[in-house]
Amino acid sequence: MTSRRLLVSLVPLAVLGMLAALLAAAPTYAAAPVLTASAPATGYTGAVLTVTGTATPIGGDLTLERRSAAGPWQPVTTGRPAADGTYALRLVVAAGLQTLRVTYRSAEGTVARELRVTGVAAPARVTLAGARRLVDGKRLTLTARWATVDGRQVSGSAQLYGRRAGSATWTRRAAVRITAGVGSVRVRPRVDTIYQLRTPATALVRPGASSGHTVDNLPPGRVVRLPAGAPAPRRTLPPQRRAIAAGPHVRVKKISARVWRSMKGRSWHRGCPVGRSSLRLVEASYYAYDGYRRRGELVVHRSVAKATKRVLIDLYEAKAPIRSMYRVDRFGWSRRLRGGDDMKSMAAGNSSAFNCRGVVGRPGTRSPHSTGRSIDLNTWENPYRSGWGLVPNSAWDSRRSPTAIVYRSRKHAVVRIMARHGFRWLGSADWQHFQYAGRGARHLPTPRTFLD
Repeated sequence: MTSRRLLVSLVPLAVLGMLAALLAAAPTYAAAPVLTASAPATGYTGAVLTVTGTATPIGGDLTLERRSAAGPWQPVTTGRPAADGTYALRLVVAAGLQTLRVTYRSAEGTVARELRVTGVAAPARVTLAGARRLVDGKRLTLTARWATVDGRQVSGSAQLYGRRAGSATWTRRAAVRITAGVGSVRVRPRVDTIYQLRTPATALVRPGASSGHTVDNLPPGRVVRLPAGAPAPRRTLPPQRRAIAAGPHVRVKKISARVWRSMKGRSWHRGCPVGRSSLRLVEASYYAYDGYRRRGELVVHRSVAKATKRVLIDLYEAKAPIRSMYRVDRFGWSRRLRGGDDMKSMAAGNSSAFNCRGVVGRPGTRSPHSTGRSIDLNTWENPYRSGWGLVPNSAWDSRRSPTAIVYRSRKHAVVRIMARHGFRWLGSADWQHFQYAGRGARHLPTPRTFLD
């Protein structure tokens, strides 16, 4: 080989050697950091939200910041990626739109990612719990609970609403203070009632409402069950108003101007043996046939007002059922009896006392009710044997039950109560009639004197 050819063949080798030397001397560059970040687009205000992602190479520091609208960045939390490069950063969601920024700083450099999250109020979870049945006149406690759907307890003021069963109209009943998710309220429903708790909107929670909580109102007394086939009164009366005060709450009053106006021309008229000043109005609570405590009234002579009060107290304590106790004035004037219409009162099964009228069946004779010393009780089930026949019906004359409302023996609890306070029973001649003969008296005057 000639020296020229040898030189030519050595040149490429020299070039390659020079390139290798240059490459060996060049500096090495590390890979730039890589960051990913993700989070839900919305979160419940006040709840914890987690931002997740990866950050490589590991060994650097993570920072989470937040800003609202165009405000400054505010630090939230810091962290480091796990051995596999994953991370999780937590924050409490603020209300409204907010921008989150995750920054990763390592020896290889710094990288950041931004996310948008909207904080919204959470749906409410509202419940109302308590007894489902309650005896009328008593109270019960309803327990209210208020939380977000994700289980966070809420504090604040809620409103208790109620409506009668069968009605669509809600009315506000009470404010309920709820602390750390729990509150309570006392209620006293007088009828079957459906309750609902309503909660307002806040920054954390939407407005909410519980499902309806039904409370059945139960009568405190015995409910009178009439036998199958037994005739019902021919006239119906509205139930008298429910009693509110505890116990019999008997009140004896002078006859007011309002009551006297309703009596004149009905139970009282010119020629009556007693006047307004001699009469008293006795108001009392009683147990009606439906078992509920109601308010009724009788007009009696002032000389028997105290005895009448004691009678009504004892009848109440015995829970003796009374169908109704309206003043007879409600039934208007009877031309036939020349006084309050006792025939209509009996046809309704009403209990009453003073009535300046003629005797049923003998209207030319003045009734002992004209003096205010007689009381008729549960007149429909306890007929009177009059000159016009059995009134107000004949069907009940032979019946012996229900014993609570049918008086057929001097041993009956009602008959004994009346006798204890001076009111004597006329027996089969007039099952409904009790005539005052003085406390401790053993005998009544002759029947001719006391025709109803």
